[in-house]
Amino acid sequence: MTAALGWVGARARWILLIGAFAGLALPGAASFLRPALPFFVAMVYALAMLRIDPVAVLRGFARPAHLARLTALVLAMLVVSPVVAFFAARALGLGPEFEAALLYTLAAPPIASSAAMCLIVGFDGRRALELTVLSSLVMPVTGPALAGLLLGDALALDPLALGLRMAAMIFGGFAAAMILRRIMGPARIAANAPQLDGLAALGFLLFIMPLFDGVGPSIVALPGLSLAFLALSALLVLGAIALGLRLAKTREAGGALGAVWGTRSVAIYLAALPPDPLFTLYVALYQLPMAAIAMVFRRRG
Repeated sequence: MTAALGWVGARARWILLIGAFAGLALPGAASFLRPALPFFVAMVYALAMLRIDPVAVLRGFARPAHLARLTALVLAMLVVSPVVAFFAARALGLGPEFEAALLYTLAAPPIASSAAMCLIVGFDGRRALELTVLSSLVMPVTGPALAGLLLGDALALDPLALGLRMAAMIFGGFAAAMILRRIMGPARIAANAPQLDGLAALGFLLFIMPLFDGVGPSIVALPGLSLAFLALSALLVLGAIALGLRLAKTREAGGALGAVWGTRSVAIYLAALPPDPLFTLYVALYQLPMAAIAMVFRRRG
């Protein structure tokens, strides 16, 4: 089992693609797993945060100037960018499905594994980690507030209930990670890093599959909208990283900022809100550009 987990961990970059195609090829399994999506979201947070030293992260937050810079970036990510994107979509007449997709995406925190993904491709993993943790802490407040303000009656859930559901998933995952760290200890976690990578990859596989519940028929029925959703996803994910690389002074810093800006945990809204076939289609297709990051932005050297 240990060797098998290590083997899986070494091939973690392929797991997202495998999960996506498995969800499409096995619609029965995707449908069966869909009710457990909130648990899988919390599990992904737990597995990603298990490898993090919380004392080291908090020590970085203790520096006022550094925390102020991080806070400004987080507010730009979680408040300014979704508002600008929402009204840009409305001005362009893209329709309510695109307005909601952009709002939910850019009001979501970076994916829990953003720091690990940055390390794979040679970006600044520590900066990605700090922005991910801080974003995850404030998002259950900022995200529902923006959704309630901008979507109004179109929001299918009371903002307070939405925030509580998302907070339960995020902080439940954080708490589980801290308990596991206490039980295992830092030394054992470090010694079993490849096996934990494999366990995290299998967790992602379980997380990705239910995102594709009902997506196959939706793609067949709505090919034009599906292509538009995929193009938007590629622009948000790969375009953000490419822009960060172009504007920043160093590849490491620009790639990290672009990665956390583009790879958002939009599935947390899917898990918290009532079922919506169009939003499900968008969230599923959004996973595909994220699966391509390690292939498009290879580590140099």
